[in-house]
Amino acid sequence: MNSRQLKTIPVPQKLFETMLEAYQKWEKFSDEFEDYLLASDKKFIEKMRKARKEHLNGEIRDLQILKQELR
Repeated sequence: MNSRQLKTIPVPQKLFETMLEAYQKWEKFSDEFEDYLLASDKKFIEKMRKARKEHLNGEIRDLQILKQELR
């Protein structure tokens, strides 16, 4: 068998459900942890406040131009 061919491995439904639940909990934890880290980062918070203030003041830029500048 070619090493790139996929095999089907039967998994009991209960085990699959447990794996799915663990994955979903990990995703939730990961999202919440990222939110916590960003909320604790004073530099990030200041950048977000500055960006929001600029946006509310109409200081916006064309996305295509911004993409070109970032290349």
